[in-house]
Amino acid sequence: MSKLQNIYWLSVSLVICCALGKSTASDAGNDVFSTTHLPANCNEATLLAGRKAKSDIYKIQLPPQYGDGAEFYVKCLLDPSGREAWTIIQFRQDDTTEFFRGWQEYKNGFGNLNRNFFIGLDKLHALTASQLHELWIELKDFDNVTKYAKYDSFAIADEYQKYALNILGEYSGTAGDAMLGVHDGAKFSTPDQDNSGNIDNCAKNFKGSWWYGNRACHISNLNGLYLNGITKSFADGIVWATWRGYKYSLKYVHMAIRPKELRIQNRSAN
Repeated sequence: MSKLQNIYWLSVSLVICCALGKSTASDAGNDVFSTTHLPANCNEATLLAGRKAKSDIYKIQLPPQYGDGAEFYVKCLLDPSGREAWTIIQFRQDDTTEFFRGWQEYKNGFGNLNRNFFIGLDKLHALTASQLHELWIELKDFDNVTKYAKYDSFAIADEYQKYALNILGEYSGTAGDAMLGVHDGAKFSTPDQDNSGNIDNCAKNFKGSWWYGNRACHISNLNGLYLNGITKSFADGIVWATWRGYKYSLKYVHMAIRPKELRIQNRSAN
């Protein structure tokens, strides 16, 4: 075999090795794959990882028309019932990360993917614009009771439209519906940019940044203050009013999304 042929087959072997992947991402943020064809969501990332898939940090890349081809890291969560994986868009488990922040920080995202974070409204819009998603919210109180709320469709608009919650589908779950009727259709508001249309500045009054309504400010306030259970103040904690009311701040919450239809474009799972 000639030297040129040896070089060719070595190159092919390297491409195949990269395409199959070696491991999932570590806490340090190692890539699942080192190719130019990154997965577009957690569905694809975990399917392509095959038997090595786990809840972890992965790098994804949205199609250029939705995210300018930008690469970024996400926290992926395997589905408890063995179905398609979820992309976590908001995660809170303690008071070490401040969520009472302004517009620019919510636009870009903040926090630590292993601790507490918000994915960023630009990324969230790009993900939900690329295909229709569903939403899963899991909640836990300080008695370690867990409830959930799911919405069968979910998408937000772009910054020009103030990231309005323009698609929110049918509710199912155990926590009660604390989104539809007040938050669906609402624009996102922060303390320094009130887009609620309410006579009150909902974000300032309730110490959070959220899709506040133009009549009632909220029945959920998942980016409110971390206040450790029963509160003296009214409705400014991590509130899901249909479960624990307005004077209780929850211990744990995550918000996660996944595409309603799995699409692996020119890729195959292991």
